[in-house]
Amino acid sequence: MKICVVNPDSGLDAAGLRLRVERLRAFARPDTEIVMVCPQKNNLCVDSCLDAALDAPEIAEMALRAQADGADAVCLYCFSDPGFDACRELLRVPVVGGAQAAVLLASQLALSFSVLTTSARRIPQKKAFLRALGADPARIASVRGVELPPNVSRQRSEIVEILEAGGRRCVEEDGAGAVILGCLGFAGMGAELTARLGVPVIDPAAALIAAAESLIVQGLSHSKRSWPEPPASRRFWGAGIIEN
Repeated sequence: MKICVVNPDSGLDAAGLRLRVERLRAFARPDTEIVMVCPQKNNLCVDSCLDAALDAPEIAEMALRAQADGADAVCLYCFSDPGFDACRELLRVPVVGGAQAAVLLASQLALSFSVLTTSARRIPQKKAFLRALGADPARIASVRGVELPPNVSRQRSEIVEILEAGGRRCVEEDGAGAVILGCLGFAGMGAELTARLGVPVIDPAAALIAAAESLIVQGLSHSKRSWPEPPASRRFWGAGIIEN
């Protein structure tokens, strides 16, 4: 099976993309092919609703191209799931969001869960976003910001320590039965944090790949009753074009 992972952050070179693909392969089946693409027409790193909105057109364009190139599923490598609904309208193959996959998994594993996001500034938005994903507000123990910008350069061990401190507060002060890492930049840290905190720590990167593989194996995709195809039209913005 072939999964195309759309990374919404621009500016990644070939080495950066390869590094992220290698991280994802650790979660994938041996027969799963993973490719990653990122925007080439903007300078965005998704850290706001504005960034997500501006990024969505090129994300939809890349997703549509991935389907045409034979991808069996498209994954959105971001906890904001930018362009999620637009991609589901456009595509027939499964479209899975990092936040969507993580929240669904957390709901299976615990009666209450918390999310660790990169900044306290976005806590109100993230709470609303979780509700939009279908999370029961009564099961959201908390959303906490660890004040770690998504593009910051730090040693992995330092990031794990920061996340452990935040996760411990979620468990001990907020009553969380599970913790979601609310940024795909934390990929690969879930298992270690699970061992440290003693509760399931959901790595959205792992949840993303597992959800996509499950849908492919089952031959399932999103309902076109829920995400009907948009009216046929040639749409354009700036230098980008989406045609269906």
